[in-house]
Amino acid sequence: MTVYFTGASSHTALGDNLEKAVTALGQVPEPGQAVLSYADQRQSIPYLLLPDVPLQNIEQRLYSVLEGVIGEALDKAGLNADERRNLGLFLGTSSADVSVSEARFQRELLENSETATALIGSNSIANLARWLRRQFDLRGPDYSFNTACTASANALMSATDMIEAGHLEHALVVSVELFNVVTAAGFYGLGLLSPQIMRPFDQDRSGLTLGEGCSALVLSTQPRSARDFRLAGGASMCDIHGMSATNPDGSTVEQVINQALARAGVSAAEISAIKVHGTASLHNDEAEVAGMQRVFGEDVPPSCALKPYIGHTLGACGLNEVLLFCAAADAGFVPGTPGIASPARADLGIALTQSNQALTPGPLLLNYFGFGGNNTSLVITGGEGAA
Repeated sequence: MTVYFTGASSHTALGDNLEKAVTALGQVPEPGQAVLSYADQRQSIPYLLLPDVPLQNIEQRLYSVLEGVIGEALDKAGLNADERRNLGLFLGTSSADVSVSEARFQRELLENSETATALIGSNSIANLARWLRRQFDLRGPDYSFNTACTASANALMSATDMIEAGHLEHALVVSVELFNVVTAAGFYGLGLLSPQIMRPFDQDRSGLTLGEGCSALVLSTQPRSARDFRLAGGASMCDIHGMSATNPDGSTVEQVINQALARAGVSAAEISAIKVHGTASLHNDEAEVAGMQRVFGEDVPPSCALKPYIGHTLGACGLNEVLLFCAAADAGFVPGTPGIASPARADLGIALTQSNQALTPGPLLLNYFGFGGNNTSLVITGGEGAA
């Protein structure tokens, strides 16, 4: 059974829809600033925030963004009321509704510091899934994924598997990651944040820039058009090399890519372009490049990075980057990152595309190699430029 992408929407630092985002590709933006304020600390850090949703009214901000993105995806899919109600929900996120809990606690501190309690209601990604079910009257099964950077990529793969197995006819995959103090302070404290734009695979890479993003995708057994994309195959596995990183020799990366290719029935030589994970951190970039070279040898397909544009959106990056890469492919190009990992600066042996370049039709490979050693690769086919 074939599963199609029939309705998609995304809201990232590039804009509140995919059309705006694709138009913005080709010129890497400078990150804005977010202020961390906790205890007696106040620190400004680079952050790729949603440009049209200020960091205000935080208790409602998350829900407002989700409503807009999911509503647009459902409308594009054209499902009737019964089909919507029976959707399976697959949510991928790292921080879920932490921002809401933080804001609520700050408000309660101001109202009565003696009764304010930080953990009332307990943060849980299940809370956010329950809210989505109520808000959109979803009565099918729901699943929440929290596997670091691979969360929403794994959600997409699991939703596709459920439909292919005949358990569902339609599924809604959702990714979300919005600014919150716990996450930002954690990355800042670990010294993983770059003071400038992200430079994956570049000799001057200095860490990541966090970003905000929310995406929604409806999967169906019936296509909306001949250009609908689909997940042809994917693979996910955990690397026990270390507590936080993948084996730097690339062996695990090689294994997960080859598994994804095998499940898609695609050879390495058929891949037309690669979306790298590209966190611009020393060990992660080294492992990813080593794995790609093990699979493709010296003939690595055109490779692009999307995190310089939207930041690292953590658990949401899987779906955020799938939809952005597919939108660019449908427009017929592979996104470029001018000045980042050019042939003269790519000290790991793989350069990134430097300008938007015409895409040769063929399957697309998208990689996600996450903190904690969870690794996922996806093979996407379809669209105008990814036959």
